[in-house]
Amino acid sequence: MLPDKKIIAFDLDGTLAVSKSALEPKMAELLKNLLKEKKVAIISGGKFEQFDKQVLAVLGTSDSYNIENLIILPTNGSQRYEYNKEILLWQISDKEPIGEEVKIKVKKLFQEIIDSNNYDISDNPKGNIVEDRDTQISFSALGQLALIEEKEVWDPNQEKRQKIKAWLELQVPEVTVAIGGTTTIDVVKKGFNKAVGLNRLLRKLGMTQEDILFVGDAIFPGGNDYSPYEAGMEVQKVSKPEETTELLKNWLG
Repeated sequence: MLPDKKIIAFDLDGTLAVSKSALEPKMAELLKNLLKEKKVAIISGGKFEQFDKQVLAVLGTSDSYNIENLIILPTNGSQRYEYNKEILLWQISDKEPIGEEVKIKVKKLFQEIIDSNNYDISDNPKGNIVEDRDTQISFSALGQLALIEEKEVWDPNQEKRQKIKAWLELQVPEVTVAIGGTTTIDVVKKGFNKAVGLNRLLRKLGMTQEDILFVGDAIFPGGNDYSPYEAGMEVQKVSKPEETTELLKNWLG
């Protein structure tokens, strides 16, 4: 039976899909069926272009599901994209930027971490280690394009990232730092997190926290899925996309 909620929100990597990978076909079909019944928000640390590759390209054309029920929240909800059916395009409808001076400071500190040789950070990364996503600075220790098998063994218990997070918070108190995925640390404007992004969406829709259920894998202190739980939203923790698939099957019958 479907949850008695007006909107279901999902984390992406580790919840709907393997890190940086496209949705499995079965997951895509289940999401399409859910979109016939509910509004669905997908929120993650990636840029919109990453959502396009992982989610939208797999879901297919807008006439194959209720696309207006889907809301994309990149960079941990500090951006919001909605589909404009009149022009058949996704458009940004909200964003919360970081100041340029703060971004420069964060990038410099991440470079110090890389140069320190204290955290087994790759000297031959696959893709960028530090990426400016406009409203967020993201760090991926092995590079954004590293294989998931490599990522999973780098920091399985979040110990390295918890140390980096604590140090960054001391150096840059004007930001919020959160752990996500398998090798990622996301930095956004102070006070911003997934709960704030979701609450901005709820206000825009004329809804309250009672109307939403959030599903995520990083629901632990310091994890970038923890803030909805802290904010008092109803949450459902999963540990991998296969668990989300079973959850959706149970909901949809």
